[in-house]
Amino acid sequence: MKTINKKSVNHCSNEEYNDHCLICESDQLEEIVEFAALSRITSDCRPFPSGGRLAVCKGCGAVQKYPDKNWLSDIDLIYSQYSAYFQADGDEQIILDSRTGAIRRRSDVILERMTESIDLPANGKALDIGCGSGVTLSALNKVLPGWELYGQDLDKRNEQRLETNPGFVELFECTPENIPGQYDLITLIHSLEHFPSPSGLLKTILTKLSPGGILLVEVCNTMQNPYDLLIADHLTHFSDSSLKLIAENSGFVVDVVETDWVSKELSMIAINSEHSLKVKKNILSDSENIVAFVHDQISWLLAMKHAAELASNTSDRFGIFGTSICATWLAGVLGDRVSFFVDEDPSRQGKEYMGKRIEAPQQIDANSKVYMALIPEIADKISARIGDLPMELVLPPSYTSLGNSPS
Repeated sequence: MKTINKKSVNHCSNEEYNDHCLICESDQLEEIVEFAALSRITSDCRPFPSGGRLAVCKGCGAVQKYPDKNWLSDIDLIYSQYSAYFQADGDEQIILDSRTGAIRRRSDVILERMTESIDLPANGKALDIGCGSGVTLSALNKVLPGWELYGQDLDKRNEQRLETNPGFVELFECTPENIPGQYDLITLIHSLEHFPSPSGLLKTILTKLSPGGILLVEVCNTMQNPYDLLIADHLTHFSDSSLKLIAENSGFVVDVVETDWVSKELSMIAINSEHSLKVKKNILSDSENIVAFVHDQISWLLAMKHAAELASNTSDRFGIFGTSICATWLAGVLGDRVSFFVDEDPSRQGKEYMGKRIEAPQQIDANSKVYMALIPEIADKISARIGDLPMELVLPPSYTSLGNSPS
């Protein structure tokens, strides 16, 4: 997620929405009714009430919410006060680079992997849709220093910040279909999942790409990240197969969909090729297994909530590890039982979040209990790294069947 860029969605009216799959357009959506009871979170990490609707398409297996009048009303409210990365004054979140073990900014990792995967010329034009504060444009400037850089957003509040990038040329204050010109590279970093018509957006982007032009998409990998379901303004919840399907049905040739550039995320490179298949395709997935898998994800989220509630009933100082989606969701549930947050990101340490101080792991004393608000795989890795510190770390519930997700 970046900033107010998500507001570049093209609203569809309730009359236009007809309960068809957002990926394959079939009418075989099966609603996951127990989802409606879960409290939610916004993509800029603010607690949000329960009441959402979630479904799985039994035609292609795609997981999605319903872009009906209630969802549109929810996102209008969310975007009216949206502020990405406010925990770090707008600075992008850091991640663990799986190759080097170093803590790095996510966009730097993604753009480096992209340039390693495809040959790009020394000069060209790149457009970042939903550019926000410019974290992706800054990363592009590092790996493609000879390129002209353009951004799109619905306002110009970040224009001065964007202009600090040496290659920056222009910010377009319009919706994607009104962007002028053509580009050799278009990036969609954590934006596609916010659009009421993701296929409509991709078809628009295809017309903005030069022949042979490249589209780079980054989205959450819902099969590895149950927390993605909780994000109220995320409409489409992608797997590698559903991301590939929607791109191909929109006219792209998909080069790769990678699952290991960034943990719990999908990275897709697609091409505007004259050899694109124009025949609409549908994945014959084992949709019953995917429905069962999503039910398991909801059950695990409820178990995570229950485990955090039990851990917080303590006489020790109680904190939550992290300041992002799951940590915020749990803090909203637990309220005053949370005394502090723990974060390894130096740009967040020392600040206040939800009225509580963000502390470095090394600052936590022995009379403190810290709940690891992460998926088990990542919680185990971080716990192994900081487990010698005096605080007590509480791990989340195990995945059980979530360890082997359907494709």
